[in-house]
Amino acid sequence: MLRAVQQWVAARPASAAAAAGPLGGARLYSAAALAWLERFVNYERKGVPAAAGTDSDSGFDLGRMRRLLADLGDPQAAWPAAVHVAGTKGKGSTVAMLAAILRAAGYKAGAYTSPHITCLNERISVGGAPISDAALDALVARHAAAIEAAAEREAAAGQALSHFEIVTALAFKHFQEQQVDAAVIEVGLGGVRDATNVLQPASLAAAVVTAVGHDHAAALGGTIERIAAAKAGIMQAGRPVVLGRQPEASAQTVLLARAEELGSPVTQAPADVQFSAAASTAAVPTSSSGGSSPSSGAVPALLWQQARMALSGQTAAALAGPGKPAELDVRLRLLGEHQLDNAAAAVAAAARLRQHGLERIDLQAVAAGLEAATLPGRFQLCQFQEDADAAAAAAAAAARAAQGGSSGGVAGEAGPEPGPWVVLDGAHTPESAAALARTLRQAFPTAPVALVVAMAEDKQHREICQELRAIHPHVAIFTSVPIAGGAARCAGPGQLAGAWQAAAILGGGRTKGGVRTRELIQASLTAAVEKARMELKAQRTERGVVLVCGSLHAVGAALAQLPLVPC
Repeated sequence: MLRAVQQWVAARPASAAAAAGPLGGARLYSAAALAWLERFVNYERKGVPAAAGTDSDSGFDLGRMRRLLADLGDPQAAWPAAVHVAGTKGKGSTVAMLAAILRAAGYKAGAYTSPHITCLNERISVGGAPISDAALDALVARHAAAIEAAAEREAAAGQALSHFEIVTALAFKHFQEQQVDAAVIEVGLGGVRDATNVLQPASLAAAVVTAVGHDHAAALGGTIERIAAAKAGIMQAGRPVVLGRQPEASAQTVLLARAEELGSPVTQAPADVQFSAAASTAAVPTSSSGGSSPSSGAVPALLWQQARMALSGQTAAALAGPGKPAELDVRLRLLGEHQLDNAAAAVAAAARLRQHGLERIDLQAVAAGLEAATLPGRFQLCQFQEDADAAAAAAAAAARAAQGGSSGGVAGEAGPEPGPWVVLDGAHTPESAAALARTLRQAFPTAPVALVVAMAEDKQHREICQELRAIHPHVAIFTSVPIAGGAARCAGPGQLAGAWQAAAILGGGRTKGGVRTRELIQASLTAAVEKARMELKAQRTERGVVLVCGSLHAVGAALAQLPLVPC
């Protein structure tokens, strides 16, 4: 198989590398390379064993990862700076914002995240761009021999390298070869036994822990205290710690106790970085004839949230100077109040990076990075292609009419009513579902909503549905999508519909005067979204919203299978 990968890379046409994926980045076309990676056990697909993320005999063996990295020359030791990010929710957004701040300061930043939305390349990025097909294929070809040898050694000892370990090692090697100034690394599962938990103390500028909740409870010990202990495992003796807002007081207690035990200085991000609303999120125009349009090149108000950021403590001292509290207006493309919590963690970590020696990070870079940061599948606003085309044509006609020319249409003739907006959000915990519900109704206070829900089998279905019911959708459509390319972890549509009904019973049913939600089941995501469009069309009110949620895998399926144009 190794030889097949190497031969494929050598013979691969150069033109193949130019093809773009659904998100504008590269897509891995190599069937041989994918088949090679699939030889290694994929826990994202099959499910993580109980207690695998705990610091116990049942936990993953980090020695296996350390040996693999040693075979590759310990690439993580070559990075001048690193930030490690753990947490139940907000990890990916924090990584995206911190990497964008680094880029705005002129640094070459590597970012490693998981899972991916549409293609494996997304997990490994440098300078804000996913690794290209050609670079990924070449990376595999250069290091597959060493990885194969490591796999054989581990097998002889009764162990097995995992898919995640291999991809993580390749990412670390890529960052070394690209000579990044800093690497921002998202934990895959938990922290203490995660394959990413091998960073060098000398380069660790900060260990960041965002909000801790109950996701992956079986793999991380069951209780919120044990989950927090697993996340705290990324802390290293004497190295700075940044704590994001913790909704669970018991988790905060565990995290602080571990930091004190290690002698690690702690920055409480919610105290050091505070946001007040400069302008609340505004609704987008409800028809293609009114206001700005994504297709016309203008940015709808919905695509930004503005806030006043006030810094204090160590964060202000690092970024503005000792004894100099700082305030500035910022705006973010990542929407929702919860994203302000993630931004606070990113800004506090940026201050630690500056103290680590990356002195070009300043307030201007912070503001520019927060504004530039985006992340697919986090309240991602899209349109159907036909609506984007119609809006672009209407904008072009209006421009011609404004210049005194013909608009190309009949005077007074209204264009076709646009179809619904589409919001894609990977919320898959009760906390993230609650944040999604709040953000959606802040953005679309009165719009009719059609929910399309698909989840993994091991999530808190009823609790998530309970939070989503706060949206008061006109219809909730339940379906299923492959999880990491397989069906082993998929929740059935009927299972989800039952959870929705259970949430209604335990939550007291429909509120007086509230919307009556129709509940439907569809066999596929595409069928579910088409049904959602038809249901909203029948409402004949303001422009509606199709909300696809419940899993990042559902978001990936929507982007891959539907004719959507991100706004």
